[in-house]
Amino acid sequence: MTSTASTTNPPAPQMGQMSFLMSDASSDDWATIGVKVLSLSLTPQGGGTPVTVFTAPAAGWMVNLEELDQISEILANTSVPVGTYTAATLTMSGNPGDVALTVSADPETGFAAQPGANIPSSQIDIQGTRGTDGSLSVPIKVTFESPLVVSASQSNALDLEFDLAHPAFIVAHTPPGAGTTIWAVNFNGPLRHHSIADIRHLILRHMYGTVTAVASDNSSISITKDLPVLPVVNPETPVATATQLQILADATNGTIFYDVDAKTVTTVKSFATEASSLDGKFVRIAARYQEDGTLVAVRIWAKQHIQYHLEESGRSRSARGHHERCDQRLE
Repeated sequence: MTSTASTTNPPAPQMGQMSFLMSDASSDDWATIGVKVLSLSLTPQGGGTPVTVFTAPAAGWMVNLEELDQISEILANTSVPVGTYTAATLTMSGNPGDVALTVSADPETGFAAQPGANIPSSQIDIQGTRGTDGSLSVPIKVTFESPLVVSASQSNALDLEFDLAHPAFIVAHTPPGAGTTIWAVNFNGPLRHHSIADIRHLILRHMYGTVTAVASDNSSISITKDLPVLPVVNPETPVATATQLQILADATNGTIFYDVDAKTVTTVKSFATEASSLDGKFVRIAARYQEDGTLVAVRIWAKQHIQYHLEESGRSRSARGHHERCDQRLE
């Protein structure tokens, strides 16, 4: 006589969509603080196994924290198990060259580097690294101001903010007899949770990317986000990220669409007219979140070659950040 036993697989967890963003409180001493984010995990309320919700590709890409003064950069839109989370672990890359520092044009009097100087990677000492050479990382634990409740029926967002003026974040010191200034970078301490009461109030950094598709009903475009190489090179060069975003046309008020090649400006409520020529073009997008978590374009600049957008981006990074904040508040 034989017997058989059956097993029942547990039901798949219910998922909700979450936007993962980064922002900062700025420092006037730096023009570039470039960092590489490796991963993000969330800690469930009451304990349990952390849930990894974002992992960057092996090569990764750099984000310039200095460009995020009171504005947010979307790093990912990701699926997260429904539940309540009380903390996160953000893991940064800690290898030589994984932090890029460029001094601003007008640092404070007595600053330990010349205006506009690029700090060599040999003079940047990343604190608290773990792992082996070539695979170094720095985990940063952040406790949330209030629990993050992820629901399948509403928009969810997590904004982590770096305080770039934190006195322990980037510290200059000259070892005895060395004659060379070493810049110690300490990720633990300056990072904090920026709670979001209403996702519609977030002010987003302009997005740069490549159009990969136009929706069949012409209501939206899909893009792969691009970021500039850091430290900045001449000519500026794009790096394609793994972040895919869907951007809706404003069907109510209209999206201002700039065709940079044709030198035309139109207001569109769908992409029907532009659909045949948009795929593969490079775009710069000013967008805002809707209550349901979708992204609606306020303005779009489209061009055949990305160089225009990157050159525009590099002309005045701090000024652009200011104007983006002003423009979006007015809108």
